[in-house]
Amino acid sequence: MASPIKEQMIQMGIVQARRVNYTMLSSVTIMIFDWMLTFNMETSLIWKSKWNTTKVLYLITRYLPFITLPVLLYHEFPGVALSKSACKQLHDYGAYAFVVGACFSEMLLTIRTWAIWGKGRGLTYALFGTFTLMWIAVFILMGFYIKFSKHDVSPAPQLVGCVLLSAGLYLALCFVLLVLYDAVTLVLMMMRGMSAFRSGRNSELFRVVYRDGIIYYVYLFGLSLLNIIVIFKLPRKYVTLLVTITGIVHSVLACRVILHIREQAYNQKKSSVRIENGENVELALRRGLFEPRASV
Repeated sequence: MASPIKEQMIQMGIVQARRVNYTMLSSVTIMIFDWMLTFNMETSLIWKSKWNTTKVLYLITRYLPFITLPVLLYHEFPGVALSKSACKQLHDYGAYAFVVGACFSEMLLTIRTWAIWGKGRGLTYALFGTFTLMWIAVFILMGFYIKFSKHDVSPAPQLVGCVLLSAGLYLALCFVLLVLYDAVTLVLMMMRGMSAFRSGRNSELFRVVYRDGIIYYVYLFGLSLLNIIVIFKLPRKYVTLLVTITGIVHSVLACRVILHIREQAYNQKKSSVRIENGENVELALRRGLFEPRASV
């Protein structure tokens, strides 16, 4: 018979685990709901366009979570007692899948920032060099996080999944790097947006490009910052509280950026909106990153 203290610890662990599970279920809801809302746009603006780097990145960013989340749900809602090794394997897959998904999402947003700044050679080296170094560091830190994390079997597999015993520091450092990188790209977007606004460019396409870019980076910056706070301030079980939903929000926002810009570029394909260097925005988008629907 378990002692009252042990029973209390088990009950507390179950309550904490359930709260983590609720955030994961909310992530699934957000992912499916957003996919349903944007499905018509996706079929016309993505599926019917020619294959290029943006289309490949978009499809990976959009549909990788559909592969990853079922594994994570099984980790949190197994229904049967999983071994420690099985718990670790599922957790490790989810950790790397989060990093890969976030990397592709940030790549889409980075390419958009690069295109808005004119794709200059100096910016190309600086921006993509920083991106590469940052994500190499994130993958290394995630490797350490996985190596040193420890797991235990669920005390009540019918109610909660595997138990994460130790982790935190390396995961927090991953989010610190994301916060710093998102802060840099946010500043770049704000600088370019203010410059374009002062030049009198205020079309719908302009508003979509800069509004989405700035607001979405604020959201991602805030989520990464919240993850750091959760890791250091809340009990150990809450280490991954916001990780899944952060990955889903990365996917949703990056995909919406592409859809919104392609939609506006297609709707305004005959307009004479120009960016700061005098080039037609639509033509630049069509030749480069944001090509409107191929079958006009």
